Amino acid sequence: MKKCAKCGACTVVCPVYKASGGKDCYSARGKNHLLEVYGKEGVSKSFKDIFAKCLLCGACNKVCPRGLDITKAVMETRESFGQLYGSFGTVKYAARRVLEKPELLHGARFFGNIATSLFLDMLPMENGLRLKLAMFDGNLEKLMPTKVKGSKMRAENYGLEPLVYFPGCSASYLYPTSTEAVRELAEKLGYFLKIPEGLGCCGLALEAAGDAGASVRAAKRNIEALEAVNGKILVTCGSCWAHLKNYEKIFAGDQEWLPRAQTIKERLAEISQFLLPRVKEQCELPSNEKGCDLKVFYHDPCHLRNENNVTKEPRELLKYSRGVELVELADGPQCCGQGGLFHLGAPKLSAIIRDDLAHKVLAMKPDVITTTCSGCYMQWRTALAGADSKVRLLFLPELLNE
Repeated sequence: MKKCAKCGACTVVCPVYKASGGKDCYSARGKNHLLEVYGKEGVSKSFKDIFAKCLLCGACNKVCPRGLDITKAVMETRESFGQLYGSFGTVKYAARRVLEKPELLHGARFFGNIATSLFLDMLPMENGLRLKLAMFDGNLEKLMPTKVKGSKMRAENYGLEPLVYFPGCSASYLYPTSTEAVRELAEKLGYFLKIPEGLGCCGLALEAAGDAGASVRAAKRNIEALEAVNGKILVTCGSCWAHLKNYEKIFAGDQEWLPRAQTIKERLAEISQFLLPRVKEQCELPSNEKGCDLKVFYHDPCHLRNENNVTKEPRELLKYSRGVELVELADGPQCCGQGGLFHLGAPKLSAIIRDDLAHKVLAMKPDVITTTCSGCYMQWRTALAGADSKVRLLFLPELLNE
């Protein structure tokens, strides 16, 4: 029962298998077969490239009739490859080094916003640089990089309850206005945000790439920072929340760090699960007798949908927003193709997955697309730019705050 039955259930749900035109080597079944035949050591460049081309979305784990943890097998296999495996290995290596020092993203936002403001409208639609610049908003008014901070001084004047906040790299350095929306939303519900000093990247992309050492260093850094403050830990990025929960797996067998990781896990609060009971207490479901005037598509992050089954809470929250009509894909949610560093290592496959999703969603003519994952958010910015769409893209807390 610990061996792949080669039934093919995983091929039906694998975004990479479908985007590749049905190449079985990219499915979980194909990867398991390669591991059975070749093992992990001394394998070819092509073998490494195949294992690099996995989103780790967890869809295969969810449908496997034998309950195999394929994503874990892929990550463990990547650990044996060294640092520069797969297509665009140097690019992914550089990205991992940046994530170890996420404050470097300040510079990316600084120069990215300048370039976006000056050149974005001049570039043709099919230009690759245009899609990369789409990740920045071109806002020159808030150009200088200023790391987001908690609202301790403001909130103490209002007598609000303190709430620890883990914003993640993107909210801290690339999209700080999203943190302002979280702050305002929290204050409306009676909380003020405390952002501990010393937080860094959650480590998800580092672990997914097989960089175990960097993943462990990131986890220890965050555990130490979060231990310095008491109370619930609000996490607004679904992928960060899922990985912070998994710290206990990273430190399994470590007598010093495992209990500390488990204590942090008990304190974690994913934003939709945290907000829903509090919104229910303070708000009434709005009557839609006058009709809905805002069509909203909520994009499910894979780490929430496949790994943690957090799908109902975000939609329930949106029902409390007056005038909102939720639109859904006929075949259910699907991956956006970002996959941490997957979009850097397999840009063509990532674009196929991304554009297929965007085509289906935009056909429903939503007014707003929203999500809670920072990686998905960046992928959607690129998708909307590629489709020349004016549909608004907002993090879920931004939309709820409005």
